Amino acid sequence: MKHCKMIALSVMSGIFLTAFMASGEFYQYQDDKGTIHFTDDRGKIPKKYRDKHKVRDAGISEPKNSVTPVTIEDNQVLVPVMIGYRGKEIKATFILDTGANTCTVSPDLANRLDIKREDAKAALAQGIGGAVFVVGNTKLDFVAVGPNKKYEVDVSIVKSGTFDGLLGMNFLRELRYHIDFHTNTIKWGD
Repeated sequence: MKHCKMIALSVMSGIFLTAFMASGEFYQYQDDKGTIHFTDDRGKIPKKYRDKHKVRDAGISEPKNSVTPVTIEDNQVLVPVMIGYRGKEIKATFILDTGANTCTVSPDLANRLDIKREDAKAALAQGIGGAVFVVGNTKLDFVAVGPNKKYEVDVSIVKSGTFDGLLGMNFLRELRYHIDFHTNTIKWGD
């Protein structure tokens, strides 16, 4: 009887662990038109793309206690980021902006990423002082800063001064970080 309980417990643990691990992954593949698709079920990937898919961890990668060097100019924190769009990855510099609801990319960076007008939905955005203007909205495959990486990040295409974009709250919200203005670094984690 004790042996049967141990086997049953082992099987249940294996099932639970497999389900837990599977829920943290999703699959990415690119179709013939260049569109990136994401799914949490490998069986939903069309057969002709199954050999070319990538396995991704869901959500944010677990930040470890690490430090990212930044540049600080006139109280603006300039953060090195890596962004991906439809298989293209580009290094860029974003302003860390806790007042921005979403991340933004400049029109120049959108061009470097080959974001087409038809891929960006027109929307209205409200800036500082209440000014309203038209922007293009789309999703980046990912945004990575230091040890942190988020997938399918909403961005607006809008001119943001001389920098590549803004690192907004849709990226920063769940993260713990401390900006050290003396050492020009961001410490991630607790």
